[in-house]
Amino acid sequence: VLFRSPRLHLAVPEKYGSAPGGLRPFLNQCQLHFSTRPDLFPSDIPKVAFICSLLRDQAARWVSPMLESNSQTLHCYADFLSAIKAVFEPPGHRLQAERDLLHITQGSN
Repeated sequence: VLFRSPRLHLAVPEKYGSAPGGLRPFLNQCQLHFSTRPDLFPSDIPKVAFICSLLRDQAARWVSPMLESNSQTLHCYADFLSAIKAVFEPPGHRLQAERDLLHITQGSN
């Protein structure tokens, strides 16, 4: 948790449609809301609902069948994150990040 304040007013994240490289910043902005307002997001379902309400275009079309069938993926935040990342996160993003971490050095050479 970063900090909690009922008086803090964060901007609502811009809606996410499927822009390459845009999912991670979008989810980070949502996480700021979850961290600063745990009273509004006490469980997985409100978190997933908040994210779903901010999806548009291709991402909204992707989630629509899940909403219409009340998919169990919508009841688990971790499962939902895995599902949305599998579809909209750039391929190899995680592998590249892991490779980059392995090559981090301290100081200048």
